[in-house]
Amino acid sequence: MRLLSALGRRLPPGMAAWARRRLRLPPGQWEYVADHWPDRDARAAGWAHPSVAAVLVEHWPAYAAALDGTAPLGVWPLAPNARDELAHNLMMSFGYVLARASAGRTALSVLDWGGSIGHYALAARRLFPNIAFDYTIRDLPEICATVATLLPDVKTAATDDAAFSRSYDLVFASNSIQYAPDWKLLIRRLAAAARRWLFITCVPVVADSDDFVIVQRPYAYGLTTEYISWVFNRQKLLKSFEELDLILVREFLAGGAINAHGAPEIARHEGFLFRR
Repeated sequence: MRLLSALGRRLPPGMAAWARRRLRLPPGQWEYVADHWPDRDARAAGWAHPSVAAVLVEHWPAYAAALDGTAPLGVWPLAPNARDELAHNLMMSFGYVLARASAGRTALSVLDWGGSIGHYALAARRLFPNIAFDYTIRDLPEICATVATLLPDVKTAATDDAAFSRSYDLVFASNSIQYAPDWKLLIRRLAAAARRWLFITCVPVVADSDDFVIVQRPYAYGLTTEYISWVFNRQKLLKSFEELDLILVREFLAGGAINAHGAPEIARHEGFLFRR
């Protein structure tokens, strides 16, 4: 593995994958794909694999139990029995945003784009039990069907048109916009649906390189699928939001480094809170 890492730092983008095959090494969790979104790549639909919903549901009882009581909220949906400082930071960042958005209010409408089976929806209620949440999750149809069984009072939208048919006090997207092939169209629609607050987090960004695409192989978490996603040039991404007349209020640290094999630059996850 050290040999491939060394080669990845010296070879042009994409050559690390070729070297891995020639050396008969196992695939890494992250790997460079291209400098554009590839056409007809089956991995673009990787989140629709049945193993995703199955593993999330399997861990749901432990995750829900971890949110009760007084223990730190440093839990991952796919590893709810562990305690992790990064997970705690993400949850407290989410809490900060909810506090800003709900200040002086007793009710809050939220769109959680890519909200999975409701991990943040449940956390919102645990963090702010006195706020009446009108919470909508936009996700794949099979994920939405699962939400209906776990959190029947949470609304779901299986299409973007359904999700964007109304506006919300807070629009929220965690670890999700990078999976949209046309991400510029997506952020325009997210911004248009936000009455005041837009929170984008767990976004992989780089400082110097242009946008590129990577693949993730989450086998270690029990998923038997892989999926591709964007890595964004940070300044270009922020400029895209600025052009939508949004003001950057706060930046967040939202994850560790992504050292994708063959990528031109190491990416890091960050978060951004905007307001009108």
